[in-house]
Amino acid sequence: MRVLLDNPRVRITDLRLAPGASVRAEHPFPTVRWQVGSSTHCIGGAPAITAEDKAVQFVEASAAWDLAVPADEHRPWRQVLFEIKQKPRFTPAEAAARLASAIYPTNVGTSLLLENDLVRVWDFCLEPGEGPTAPHPHVLDYCFVYVAAGRLLGYHHDGAPGLFDAVNDDGDATWVELKDDAPSDPAEAHGGKNGYDDRPMREYLVELK
Repeated sequence: MRVLLDNPRVRITDLRLAPGASVRAEHPFPTVRWQVGSSTHCIGGAPAITAEDKAVQFVEASAAWDLAVPADEHRPWRQVLFEIKQKPRFTPAEAAARLASAIYPTNVGTSLLLENDLVRVWDFCLEPGEGPTAPHPHVLDYCFVYVAAGRLLGYHHDGAPGLFDAVNDDGDATWVELKDDAPSDPAEAHGGKNGYDDRPMREYLVELK
């Protein structure tokens, strides 16, 4: 288990188990558990199940899991855990109004996997060379983790290239806290393109409300 990022709002942990290993995972905070790669495991001695790549679970505070990977499983088991350490910054109505007031669509990833009163959970995956994506603004504080080495090229809100060139390793994590006027600021909007032609760009992104 490796902590990738820890601040007053969120803690991100990379949890990996080899075949035959086990762990007791306790959750003092509400937690997003996000599978990386398909793998088989057992919970609390129950029969083995297969968790598919990108599967997401939301776990309430005070939950605990006894998890084991069968010795004959040929793949390592991996999840990225996002622990939400504080109450939401916005009420549900405030968060909805903030999203609705944005000057561009607020699809900050390629697929919305889960949403509740605490978070919006986005898979962000671009195929080799894919992009640039349509511009999107960031209007909620957010964090993201690369789950494979990748390169993302940033495009300005008007489609012009050159906003950024981000090269990251597997496990790199970033936290971004936004200004109050982010929904109406074009500088908070951008598109993205996979900067590599030979591999996907894989990022797990969580917005905090």
